[in-house]
Amino acid sequence: MKISCSKGNFKIIQTKANQDELLILGSWSDIVRHFGSTRVFLINREESTFGIYVCKQECADFMSKLIQDMDSNNWEDFTMDFAIRNLQNLSA
Repeated sequence: MKISCSKGNFKIIQTKANQDELLILGSWSDIVRHFGSTRVFLINREESTFGIYVCKQECADFMSKLIQDMDSNNWEDFTMDFAIRNLQNLSA
């Protein structure tokens, strides 16, 4: 899932190893602003992409805070993009 808003641009990915673990990707400044710097790590130097592993509850709290912190003028800048990659699991 991709989230773009006035508070930053993020991509959230479900990990395969642990169903309760999510990886949030974004720029250094966007991730550190919300999570601090102690758990953030470099993903791609060329694209300046950083990541942080979070549990589903921490991700839900993060997304809730993003929405709560927006004022009415910023709703036009808020977008969420859901991509379904594994279509095999969908029933007909």
